[in-house]
Amino acid sequence: MKKKRKTFLFNLVLAKVRSTRDIALAVASSGIAATLLEGGRTAHATFKLPLNLTASATPFCNISKQSNFAEVLKDIKLIVWDEITMAHKGGVEALNISLKDIRENKRLMDGVTVLLAGDFRQTLPVVPKGTRTDEVKSCLKRSTLWPKINILKLSKNMRVHLGKEKFAGGFSDLLLEIGNGDYPSFDEMITIPENLCTVVTTVQDLISKIYPDIAHIHDKPMEWLCERAILTPKNDQAAVINDTLMMSFEGEEKVYISIDTVVNMDDATNYPVEFLNSLKPPGMPYHRLILRVGIPIMLLRNLKPPKLCNGTRLKVKALHHNIVEATILTGCAKGETVFVPRIPLIPNDHPFEFKRLQFPLKVFCNDHKQVSRPNS
Repeated sequence: MKKKRKTFLFNLVLAKVRSTRDIALAVASSGIAATLLEGGRTAHATFKLPLNLTASATPFCNISKQSNFAEVLKDIKLIVWDEITMAHKGGVEALNISLKDIRENKRLMDGVTVLLAGDFRQTLPVVPKGTRTDEVKSCLKRSTLWPKINILKLSKNMRVHLGKEKFAGGFSDLLLEIGNGDYPSFDEMITIPENLCTVVTTVQDLISKIYPDIAHIHDKPMEWLCERAILTPKNDQAAVINDTLMMSFEGEEKVYISIDTVVNMDDATNYPVEFLNSLKPPGMPYHRLILRVGIPIMLLRNLKPPKLCNGTRLKVKALHHNIVEATILTGCAKGETVFVPRIPLIPNDHPFEFKRLQFPLKVFCNDHKQVSRPNS
């Protein structure tokens, strides 16, 4: 469904159901996707899904049958869940179990219409330290519910159909060929056509191409920052490029040091503070966070959806002792000034639990595309 204007269609369906005073819930597997839906929130927050969906063979939502939200679920007519392909199959199974329990019925989803949207050619569920096989096993297609799902497809790319870009159609077809595995490859490597890319040989050349005149980035308009990003597959590569970028910036610099502690004090002797400081879990800010006024940053947690959610891009406006003042670059609150505080964060992919008190921010000159991990 990629770029078929599916979000427009889903909002239309949601509006139709709500226009008859019926209840329709809109959720998504990531914070950014949720902001595109009218009244959208993340599925984890809405349905109170467990952080570790693999801990139980029959996961369920942490929703009390006596709660107000349970009353809402008893009367609900439609649930729209976007980017379902990047969600663990246990999330949908937990929703099914909980709806049956709350509504006291044994039918699939208790008869509630559930619209699941996504594209399996895109990001699949992230399994920490897992193999490709583990990722495939965690997909919705491997769920016992999959055979009971009716599949509908959107076939026309409306952005290309309605747009005026000369080469948009060819680029769209190229993406489909790559996604379907039809594009010529060698040892699982593809060669991107030269007219679609510029080849550089050093990190500095890459930075110069993406961020020309980077020393004066604080004078650049928001639109200029929004249309630029450097993508890397791994955190280590992102860190190297970010360090190079930071040395190119002018302006006030401030270093924020986190406070790291183990959750279970019995582990304190096994995991000293110095060791905790060295950890760099995915989707978590670093122990030593270096920021400069004017640089683009990315939010790593949902603070105030839809304004401030996981993946929101911002520009540093001022650096205070306990607050980072920033301007929102993307989303419904674009251009608004906000204040980001330090918050406690707990990664969920470690053999022990530790808490990091730090600003939930990361320099967004580099994005390794793993911001959707459901950490605490």
